[in-house]
Amino acid sequence: MLKNKIFQYFFTEFFKIFLLISLSFSLLIWFTQAARLLELITEFGNPVSVYFKYLLFSYPKILQNTFLLNFIISMFFLYAKLNDAKEFGIYWLSGVSKFKIYHLCMIIGSVVLFLHLILSIFIAPWSSYQGRLVLGDSKFTLVNALVKEKNFNTPLKGLTIYVENNDKKGNLNGIFIYEKSRIITAQKGRVLTDGDNSYLELFNGTSQEKNNEKINVINFNSTIFDFSKYQLRNTSYPKFTERQLNWLFERLKNENLTIKNRNDLRVEINSRLIKPFLILIISTLICFLLFSNNDKINLKRLKATIYILSVSLLIINQIMLNLSGKNINYTMIYIFSLATFFILINIVFFKFIKGETK
Repeated sequence: MLKNKIFQYFFTEFFKIFLLISLSFSLLIWFTQAARLLELITEFGNPVSVYFKYLLFSYPKILQNTFLLNFIISMFFLYAKLNDAKEFGIYWLSGVSKFKIYHLCMIIGSVVLFLHLILSIFIAPWSSYQGRLVLGDSKFTLVNALVKEKNFNTPLKGLTIYVENNDKKGNLNGIFIYEKSRIITAQKGRVLTDGDNSYLELFNGTSQEKNNEKINVINFNSTIFDFSKYQLRNTSYPKFTERQLNWLFERLKNENLTIKNRNDLRVEINSRLIKPFLILIISTLICFLLFSNNDKINLKRLKATIYILSVSLLIINQIMLNLSGKNINYTMIYIFSLATFFILINIVFFKFIKGETK
């Protein structure tokens, strides 16, 4: 009964820490990305509602990208907490062996691995794809596109706009519009809307249009500039990271794929299916902290070594993941390397345990 309570406590404490750290890191990155994505409104002319929907759908992908690092930090926090509170000593006195704690860590690692696979295979791609659909279905809002004053904005393909002043109510001063073969300048202007279409009424300006080798100059008191012939710069075609796994496998069978696309496809597939298994290796590696009560082992040095090794594994794993896209042989080497390292690190761990029992 006592052992079951200890295991339940260990399990609960880890997931409380993991949830806190995951939310902290992912939300920090999310808020940073939210500031960067303001260009969807100020430069691309998307409505505010589209901005918030796209931002919401981008969160699972951020969580996926930080998942492994969150796991490492959570495990370190858990071990530090239990070690500082002398709880490991209580475990040993209660008859709980280091192997039992190792076994519990592997169960936790397996649960986190399962969550990571669900997130990377299903949730993150679906959510990213929904965000892409939100952008693809959005309507151009000229008022949003002209929020940035004294800045050259390119909200639509083939069109650049500069505004000296904007009262945020649709009234503009000092307007410059550049098209492929025409430049328009106007002293004043105002935004007009007709349903989903946006127009710009210009006052007291000049239109310079290149026709063959001649430049035609037209002065006007008032004119209407129609934006309906331009397309929004949003890209509606999904990226590989936004596709479902079965689509990626089917696409990989296409013999007409370029080498780069084929490499990117393999990397994306391996990132979803193979990369998460690094969690099991890290779970075993961090279990070496169980030997910190040994007088022969320096605790600070042990912590630093394991932390450096864990972070190094993330970097090495990413390098191998990128290389695995070259061809199927590199993918097999990637899988073999992870499996070999997992076996070796477990062999070393069990030798440590046997060494303590002698």
